[in-house]
This record gives sequence, C-alpha cells and structure tokens, in this order.
Amino acid sequence: MRIVWGCLAVVLMAPLVGLFLLYKMPMWRDDARFDDFRGRVLAYPLPPETHKKSDSVATFDKISGGNGDYCEYRVRLELRTGLPLKELYAYYDKAAIAGVADDEAQVSLHVSEDTGDSRTVTVEFSDISSSDWDIRCT
Repeated sequence: MRIVWGCLAVVLMAPLVGLFLLYKMPMWRDDARFDDFRGRVLAYPLPPETHKKSDSVATFDKISGGNGDYCEYRVRLELRTGLPLKELYAYYDKAAIAGVADDEAQVSLHVSEDTGDSRTVTVEFSDISSSDWDIRCT
C-alpha cells in the first residue's frame, strides 16, 4: 500500500514541479543576464577626476512602449566629475560595454547644473533583449 501512495504522490507532484520549472527557468536566465550586465558596467573604470556620488541603481523590467515581449535592462550611475562635458562625452562614447545579447549597450548622459568646480552627471547604460517565456516582460 505504501508503494501505491508513493507512486501516486510522484504522479501528482511531477506536473507541479514541471510547471514550476517552466515558470522559473526563464526568470533565472534573465536574472543571470542582468547580473552579468551590471557587473560589466560596474567594472568599467571611471573617467579621471570622477567619483561615484551614490550607489548604482539597476532596474529590470518590461520595455515601456512598443510591442512584443522585450526585457529592458538599465544600470544608472550618479557621478561627480570635474571634467569638461566634451571630455566626458568622448570618454563614454568609447565605452564598448557588451549588453545583454552581446551587442553594445546604449549609453546616455544626463548632466545637472554646475556646482562650483564639479558637476553631477548621471550615466545610464541600457539594453533590451527579446523574452520568450519570462512573464515579467510580457
């Protein structure tokens, strides 16, 4: 009788485990992609005369607007720099950081007003990838 109950438990649990894995495996894959992307951004050296103003902010979400199932990955760094804007733009134009899908990530800079001899700059690295089964991006 124990063997029957054991077999019945396996038969009932196997589909639940399969559904759980079907649900979670795309999330685990996209989380690993996101962690790798964030690591590459944080490993990229800062320009001279520049330091972090605060910790980085990393977000992962459904792409806003458009159609299709795409995940958007963003890493935002808030920096204080004494460099002229031209040099700062040139430095980050040369940044060839691989994105999530091995393409080059997009880089954008947002500059606030000058505060004496330095300014606050937000550098944002972003990339998108298609998502097949990750429900966070559908």
